[in-house]
Amino acid sequence: MAEEVNNNESTEQEKQNQPDEPKTLTQSELDSLMDKHAAKALEKQKADFEKKLNDALEKGKSEGERLAQMSAEQKAQEEAKQRLKELEDKERELNQRELKVTVASTLKERELPTDLADYLVELGDADKISNVVDGLQQAVQQGINDGITKRLRQKSPQNGATQFGDDIGKKEFDAMTAAERATLFAQNKELFNKLTEA
Repeated sequence: MAEEVNNNESTEQEKQNQPDEPKTLTQSELDSLMDKHAAKALEKQKADFEKKLNDALEKGKSEGERLAQMSAEQKAQEEAKQRLKELEDKERELNQRELKVTVASTLKERELPTDLADYLVELGDADKISNVVDGLQQAVQQGINDGITKRLRQKSPQNGATQFGDDIGKKEFDAMTAAERATLFAQNKELFNKLTEA
């Protein structure tokens, strides 16, 4: 009996010490797990929706009660305020669109990316935007000029040919391949003739 208890304990310890083997599921088990997961997600969304709906209803009720307690003159004033606010919002939106179009055309005229218009409109002020566009144009132009200057400083290879200097001696000439000698002849005939005469 004691041996059975020890054997049971050792088997349980062995099971705990062994690494978990991957569990394989049948299609029906997998479907069941997916259904449970989907049901939980739906319940959570339903609860969130109901909460938002209740909040909106409460807000609507309180607004309705507030309006009901107002006199006709107060209601008219409140409605006028709301209309004025809506008009101001629409005007602000229209001004933003107009500014965006203006900025985009300015960028296009100066050959800058028009995608920047969305970001520049966030500044809100036409003068600030103009200053930023000027700065961008100067930075881009400076970058282009620097790149051109850098490329002009580099010697461009001539069809993959090697540049030979005047300091080539007879030893170097003798070690040259026929293609290198032809290149030397094309680049410096005097040196080639001098080296071939000797």
